[in-house]
Parts: sequence; C-alpha cells; structure tokens
Amino acid sequence: MPFAKSFVAPVRTRRLPAALSLIVTVLLALPAHAGGPRWFTGAPFYTATGGNPVVFFTDDPLYFTDPGDLSASVAHAQADAMVAAAAAVWNVPTSRLTLAQGGTLVEHVSSDNTFFDGISVVFPDDVKLANFPVIPIAIIYDTDGSVIDTLLGSGASSPSGCRQNGVVESVDGLDPAGTIDHALLILNGRCVGPNPNDLLQMQYQLMRAFGRIIGVGWSQLNDNVFTGVPSPTLIQVLNWPVMHPIDVLCGPYTYKCMAQPFVLRTDDLSVLAHLYPVTPVNITAGKTLSGDGALSLYGYITFPTGQGMDGVNVVLRRRVAFSAIDAYEVTSAVTGEFYRQVAGNPVVGPPVGPAQSSGAPNGSLEGLYWMQRVPIVGVIGWESLFATTEPINPLYTGDHAIAPYVGSPPTPSGAATTLVDGLELAGRVVPLSYMAADASNSCNTGNDGQENAPAAVDPSGLWTGLLCDDGHTSWVSQTVQAGRSWTLEMTALDESGIGSNSKARVLLGLWNAADPTGTLPTVDATPSALNASVVGMTQLRVDAVGAAQSYRIAIADERGHGRPDFAYKARLLYADALSPVQVGASGGRITITGQGFHTGNVVTVNDVAARVLSWSATQIVAIAPTALAANMTSVGTADVAVIDALTGGTTVMRAVLSYGGTAVNSIALVSAPVQLKTGIRSGIPFAVQVFATDGVTPVAGATVQFVATGAATTF
Repeated sequence: MPFAKSFVAPVRTRRLPAALSLIVTVLLALPAHAGGPRWFTGAPFYTATGGNPVVFFTDDPLYFTDPGDLSASVAHAQADAMVAAAAAVWNVPTSRLTLAQGGTLVEHVSSDNTFFDGISVVFPDDVKLANFPVIPIAIIYDTDGSVIDTLLGSGASSPSGCRQNGVVESVDGLDPAGTIDHALLILNGRCVGPNPNDLLQMQYQLMRAFGRIIGVGWSQLNDNVFTGVPSPTLIQVLNWPVMHPIDVLCGPYTYKCMAQPFVLRTDDLSVLAHLYPVTPVNITAGKTLSGDGALSLYGYITFPTGQGMDGVNVVLRRRVAFSAIDAYEVTSAVTGEFYRQVAGNPVVGPPVGPAQSSGAPNGSLEGLYWMQRVPIVGVIGWESLFATTEPINPLYTGDHAIAPYVGSPPTPSGAATTLVDGLELAGRVVPLSYMAADASNSCNTGNDGQENAPAAVDPSGLWTGLLCDDGHTSWVSQTVQAGRSWTLEMTALDESGIGSNSKARVLLGLWNAADPTGTLPTVDATPSALNASVVGMTQLRVDAVGAAQSYRIAIADERGHGRPDFAYKARLLYADALSPVQVGASGGRITITGQGFHTGNVVTVNDVAARVLSWSATQIVAIAPTALAANMTSVGTADVAVIDALTGGTTVMRAVLSYGGTAVNSIALVSAPVQLKTGIRSGIPFAVQVFATDGVTPVAGATVQFVATGAATTF
C-alpha cells in the first residue's frame, strides 16, 4: 500500500543506463512489447520514449536494513535473515536483476527521528530519496509501529491490521527518465511475536512488496484459486502467481493459502524476464538467456471497427506434443497495458503524475497483449497454445489493479473466446490475434457537436450518444431561464442498453457559451465519474442564476478514452415555464413545461407535494396545494420543483407561482394534430378542456376562443 501519495518525484535529467537503452532499442524493433509491468513510460511525466517498462536504474539495487531489532521477539540478525530470504526469491537466472543487502542504515528509524512537517513525512537523511545513488532501497524495522502510525494515521500499525499494514511499501523515486530510483519498505514490528508463523507471514508479504518496488504489476491467472469457482486443484494453486492481487481469505497467515509460497510461478518469471531480460549483450556468470527454452506470445484483440480493445485479460494453457491440454493456466497478459492509461479530457485537463502518465499514445498499443516468456516443456520440444480471453475481476482496482491500470478497466465487448496455435518451438515470437466479431461494431457518434460548435440538446431533454473513438468528447448546448436550477444525468450503458459501471466513466463539464474554448470548465464540473446512486450514472446539478444563460456542455470519459461500447443515455432535467403563474387560495391546476421529465417525477410547491395528474417528457400537469399548505398566507411567490426520487435529480423554478387575487379557470390540452394547413381537415381534432378554479372540476358549456399569429404556433 503506497503511503506517499502526495509525493512528487523531482525531475532529474540523467541519461538512461546503457543496458536499459539497449533493451529499449530491442523492444522498439519488435512488433509489440511485453506484459505485466507495474508502470510504462508516457507523457507528460516521463521524458523517455513512451510505452517502455519502468525498471530500476541499476540491475543490482542494494537494500539497507534498519540497525535495530524488528520486535522484542525478532532480533536484528533474525530480521535480516528473513529479509534476505524474501529478496532472494527474485534473483533468478532468466532475469539480470540481483537484489542484495548493501549494509545497514545509519540509525534506527522511529518516531524519534521521523515526523510530519505539515506537508510530508521527514525521514533521517540516509532514508531520503536524495540518497538514492547510495541507498536505493531502505528497509525500516518499525519496532513499535510509530513510523507507520506517522505515515498512515494513529492506529494503522495495530496488530489487527497486519494483513494490510504488516509491510508498507512506497516507490517514492520514479524518475522522468523512465527508471525507479528509490523505494522504502517498512516492516511493522507489532506484527511479529514469538509465533514462527508471524515471521513467515511477514516474509511472504515482504516478498510480494519486493516484487512491487522492482516494477512487477499484479496478475490475474488461475483466478479460481481466489474466487473458489470452480474449486481449485493443486496444480492450479501451484501456478497461482506470487503477484496475485488479493490474498485468499484463509486466516491470518495468508502465505498458507499458497502451495510453495516462496517460489515464483511461470507467470511471475515471464514478467521479470520482460523487465530485466538477459540477452547475449548483458549476460553474466550465473545467468541464462531469458529466451532459452521458451517462446514469446503476443497479439491484438480488436473491435470489428479495427480499434484495439483494452482491459481484456488473456490467459494461456499449453498442450505438449500429443498430451492433454494443461489443466491450469501458465501465463497471462492484459490488453492495453502499454497504452496510455489516462489521456486527459476537457473536464479535468491532461494527465498528472507518473501513475496517470503510464503508457504511450500509440493507438496500435490499445489492444495489444504480450507474454514475454512461455517455457516449452517436454522432450519433443514443441507445443500447442490455447489463449483464452476473459474480463478482469472487478475487485481488482485501485491498489489491486492489474498491471499498470490505475483504476477499473472497462469490461470486454463480445463473448470470451479461445485462440489456438499449434506446433510452436522455443525461440519463436508467436502472433495470436482476434477480432471480436460479436463486439460493438459502430463508431458513429452522430451529431454531438464540437467544442466550438456544440449541438443543441434534444428538445425532449432525452438522447443517447457514443464516446468513440479514443479521446472523443461530446459537446452539446442548452439555454436556461433566470431562476432555474437543473440537473444533467449521463448513464453509461453496456451492449444490452443497461446501465454499467464498467464501460465509459462519464465526466461532465459546464461553460458559459461565450467563454473561450480550450479552458477547464468555468461554471461547474463533476469531480469524479459514477457519483450518483444509479448504476453507471454521473450527475451534475447546476444552481440557478439571475439572468437567462446559454451553456456548452462537455461529455467525456474520465480516462479520456473512447470505444465502440462506450454508449451513454443522456438526460437534462429542466423545468422552463409554468402556466398559469397564479392560482387561488385553494390551489389549482398548473402545467410545467420543460425537458427530461419521467413518469413518477414528484412536483412540489414550496417543498409541499402537489398531486400530479400526468407526465410526458416535456410537460407535467399537477394540482398545486392550497396557499395555507404551501405556507403562502402572505404576499409572495412560491418555488415549484420537479424531483426524480430514483436518481435524485432536481429542477427548481424560483418564485414563479403566486396565490390569491381573482381565481381563474384553467385550460388543458386534450388532443392536437401535428400540424394544420389552411383548408385541410385534420384527422386529429384540436381539443381542450376547461376546469374550474380548483383545477379538477370540468366546466360545462364554456366558450374558448383561440387566436394564432404567425406560421408556427404551439398550445
């Protein structure tokens, strides 16, 4: 769990290490890149070429341990031995990375020398980022938990929270040149007592934390070990990656959830070989070429439109020679991990910081997956490959997000499929791609306008739209009268037209129509997507202003993405006019015209419910309460509101209804033709009904006279 979320790494201008420069060159020569890293370079934070994995600035990052004891039960030497065991897991022949202890820190780190200065946590000098050339990794033995409490808040070090805060990791030195410069690992001494299982549990947590700080992302493979559906087999447990996102809930010692918990799986080794590959140029004693006895697998998952489909997890099984297909998944990769995670949009602006800047804007990377190292087993030396697509578990978000995803990736469009490729040999780079024919197949955004020429909102206040292709923003315009508050609602839809939290993540921005383009919203904006109680809905409530105003509205994906399955249903809930504007003391019939009304919407007069007689998208007819009930016993005007109890949307007309004076009859439209032409009888009569001053009792024999002027007249 990162604890330095507010930290901004200082920009240092340094040349890439020669080894990293070579790897970047090699990768650029390939048709695609590898999968599984925690971060990729990308603008605006990174100055290095976009789409390359972020790795340590040295292949031999040294860690330095706290000179104190870990706890009353675990002395310094015992703690050091545990740390060495956790680090050694990552020192494998097919990766050029070597983790080793470089010594001890100058002083025991505690609340005596660590404090919060009002902006950030201040550590002793040798633990600070500035000391990264000497101490790339600082490991703190937080004997009494005071350091973790300083970082995460009082009580964070409690033994009841050891599953989350037994080991706290932070990479506080991501360099714009595309390297990891510095990291901290803080071991919670309150989590280790005399029980040997305590220390083994911390070793397990520390092993996973080491993976995170060297740049390995979480992986979804043999996920039924986590979900329990179907019940996992031993071979699946043995191939459940060390870097799975969430430990199975099997008790306080989660290392017991795994068979052979301190052994990297094939999937972990594949990612590690991509981050720190051993090549003929950099091979050293004790290392093996990463590609020996293995192949690489890559491919593209695309929509019928040709656009790449990101957020698809691809898992691989094998069949060796003529044997049965593996009963477990060997390696995995997720599409789009090389692609920019956050493209920015007009509502929030460009990406901020290294996490949002992960990935390159190259559109060909959007649907790409890559498995760097797939071992070939068996004496015959060839095998068939079975790559299956699947959605990412929705629980894997935030700190548990797969690979470099910074939030919840969108779910795939179309059904899962298995791609088959046979007779593959070690040393090959195998392409295996798929166009999802049953996925969303249109990128027609319709007439949704542009920033400098937004389209008018549909007169009904209800419309649909599509954010496609990547980076597309919809622009609409609306004019409202003075004294009217109103609500915008955008609901992201899945392929069946049902609201979804796992497709587009819609943001809304609002400008005055006359405001210059290219600026952040000047009137209002949603701070985040999916902020309403309805699934898939983003809602923006706009306060009333003193004069009529025209607005332009931006509808964008929170990440700045766009796909053929990013459809949305839009609604502008706006009450524009009231008729009549005066009723008698006993109340009466009122008609509200506007946009976006739904059956069941509530009407209130001064917060007192009116009795609604009918609804349409543009008109509501209701009976206003009495003056006494509406607290209108004195001179003044009442507010009239329309409320959607389901979504929480509201629109209010301020001070529009008065009570008293001479009560008048009211007229309601019964039927009307779409249009009339002189001398032609319409098949639909123009009919109205007159009601008494109570708005309910029909008036018999009333005479009604209409006068129409101009070519277009509405009732």
